[in-house]
Amino acid sequence: MIELAPRHKFGLPIATPVMPAAGAFGYGDAYHDLVDLRLLGALVTNPVSLNPREAASGTRIAARGEHFVVHTGLPNPGLSQVIRRYRQTWERLPIPVIVHLIATTPVETAKAAGQLAGLANVVGIELGLIDNITPQRALNLLDAARAEGDLPVIVRVPFGNVDALAPQLADGGADALTLMAPPRAILPVADVASEGDATARQYFRGRLYGPALFPLLLNTLARWRSKLPVPIIACGGIATPQDAIACLELGAAAVQVDALLWRDPTLLQHIAEELAKFDTATEILL
Repeated sequence: MIELAPRHKFGLPIATPVMPAAGAFGYGDAYHDLVDLRLLGALVTNPVSLNPREAASGTRIAARGEHFVVHTGLPNPGLSQVIRRYRQTWERLPIPVIVHLIATTPVETAKAAGQLAGLANVVGIELGLIDNITPQRALNLLDAARAEGDLPVIVRVPFGNVDALAPQLADGGADALTLMAPPRAILPVADVASEGDATARQYFRGRLYGPALFPLLLNTLARWRSKLPVPIIACGGIATPQDAIACLELGAAAVQVDALLWRDPTLLQHIAEELAKFDTATEILL
């Protein structure tokens, strides 16, 4: 067993270190016919907010090679509707559920944490923060999530804000940290006609996913693995079992596989199967 919340009164044990990242695997009803969920440590749900959110208008994704820039607006029907639709699905899953909660205001975050408390097979909350959040604002949201519920709270730290946020969140009561939320990026998508028969290039803005994030993830793990008193969940550009093993060797307790699952959902099972072999081989060597 891997303990993701050793400081929490209930803990958050998972059987294997492999999970989908928020937004990559639905609410538990997607891909179940393609992936043996029993091989995973937990399901991390799509992002959900207390109140409903509409989808972003216009283009939502641009791709270049193996990389995606995505802007969805994090659409969801709101926490009450998500619970109503999926609580029975969550109860039947062979793995525990970690709900990824979009942290907006302390009041809304507290209400959402209260609604999640006591749901069968929901074992934790992962808080999603905005990129430019201040440490104090992040701590306020963390406190709100902890005050109204009894679930362990993981915080997913924005890519460009790890140095400022990670140590304060770890010291401020986070049970674990997910490093990292994907960074903002821009891709050119088209040339369009403008005045005078000239052309102007259009650019698409969103969050970046893909293998290029992986070396940055490893650098972050190497810098922080011995400095944080809580478990680290590695997330960003993990594309192979060897990538996942490298994260574990650099101190991560678990890994999340993100948007590459949109192209190949079975990648999650492949990584989980290979990591199980790696763990067995390591035990034999010891």
